[in-house]
Amino acid sequence: MDPRSRDGLLAVAGLCVLVALAVRTGVTGRLLDPRVAVAGVAGAVLVEAVFLRYPDRALALWDRRGVPVVALLVLLAGAVLAVRIAGWLVPALVWGLLCYLALLACVLAGLGNPVATLVGTRER
Repeated sequence: MDPRSRDGLLAVAGLCVLVALAVRTGVTGRLLDPRVAVAGVAGAVLVEAVFLRYPDRALALWDRRGVPVVALLVLLAGAVLAVRIAGWLVPALVWGLLCYLALLACVLAGLGNPVATLVGTRER
């Protein structure tokens, strides 16, 4: 399977679980908080920038068998814990995954990765 398709499917799966968790725990109102949206988008852009700036190291780790699935499971387990610590973290993770999916859509549509322009690198 193409890594982009795999990553997109994992992001959609994670997004579905996070939205269900937000609904179940009653934090959906925070999804409309602009500060939460900015935090989630900034986190996604930061992660994408790391992958673009250090592709050899980051992609070598990410492309190891099972790492993307384990990362998703760690994210979801962390989200369950985050509900108890800070209710805004789950909605921020939702925004981060939405941002990642938007970046992936740009790449798949042939528009390029907007974050690559920000960090001054070529896209992966």
